[in-house]
Amino acid sequence: MAEVLITLAVIGIVASMTLPALINKIHLTQYIAQLKSDYSILAQTHSQIIADYDTFQSGIMHCESQPAGLMRNNCFRDVFATKIKSIRTCEEPYILNDVKSSCFADFNKVKLLNGQSATSNYLNFDASTMLLPNGSALLFFLDAPSCDFDWEGQFNYKRCGWITLDVNGAKNPNKFGIDIYVLYVMNEAVRPLAYEYMAESNKNGDCTPQSNGYSCSSHYILK
Repeated sequence: MAEVLITLAVIGIVASMTLPALINKIHLTQYIAQLKSDYSILAQTHSQIIADYDTFQSGIMHCESQPAGLMRNNCFRDVFATKIKSIRTCEEPYILNDVKSSCFADFNKVKLLNGQSATSNYLNFDASTMLLPNGSALLFFLDAPSCDFDWEGQFNYKRCGWITLDVNGAKNPNKFGIDIYVLYVMNEAVRPLAYEYMAESNKNGDCTPQSNGYSCSSHYILK
């Protein structure tokens, strides 16, 4: 009997050590599959807008007439919303005083992949959000309707704006590189935020556990 109890105790210890890691791996696999699905939806939508207007820039140029900030970002989001089936759009992408006012996670609780608080440009209170039927929450920000945004020469590309997507909505873990990812909207296409897009002076890091997790978008979509 004692030997049986010892064996069961050992099994229990091993299970307690390995089961959480296994569950996390299963969840990550699900998150990545959702990321790829959402990316496909957005890429197809971008192509449809180009088909309608000849260039993506032409399709969003009217947003320039809107005041910079939330109104302009609403316009950017709504260009996509005309092509995407969504549950609803959300005007305030954050939770204030623990009261849910949006479909996106509370920015203050979002973490980087390395566990640090995410004081990120890709979480912006002026951004606009959209909730998809599959549960994903998308955060839209328009940098330049002219699609020539290049912040003081820090980048190796020109972009129109960006989309931060949380593949399981406001539910945990709310971490970049796990369930939150960043996509760049360019005139030519929607691209995952990629390490190789950044100038040497502004590298964001890779998708290792010690990184911020921003480049996990390209790591999972392009591999």
